[in-house]
Amino acid sequence: MKRALVFLLFGPASVVLATWIWVGMPTGAFVINVAVALFLLTLPVSGIVGLADRYLATVSPILVRALLTTIVGATVAFVLPAALLGPMPQDISLPFGIAGAICAGACSLLAHDYNARETRPDGVGGSAS
Repeated sequence: MKRALVFLLFGPASVVLATWIWVGMPTGAFVINVAVALFLLTLPVSGIVGLADRYLATVSPILVRALLTTIVGATVAFVLPAALLGPMPQDISLPFGIAGAICAGACSLLAHDYNARETRPDGVGGSAS
């Protein structure tokens, strides 16, 4: 549940916040419409990356998972707009990939359960209570 909340709420919200700060913190109805559009456009990307992170959480440690999730986030954010809108110039699509990578890595680190006991795949491990 925590992973879904992080990827589906924090991910798109961080994109909206970063864009709002980058353009100089304007206000008005147009800004609200752009914020809603950005949130809705980044929601599928964040959902796809969240599914990949959920799978990677079962097979890899946190540092490897965060790196792989970052790569998946960059790839999905780079490829999905081009697949939906057609070929885009590299100078336009490259910021999508960079932002997707940063957001995916941050969400992966935030969604990790740092209090869970580490166990081996055969079920042995952890501390005895």
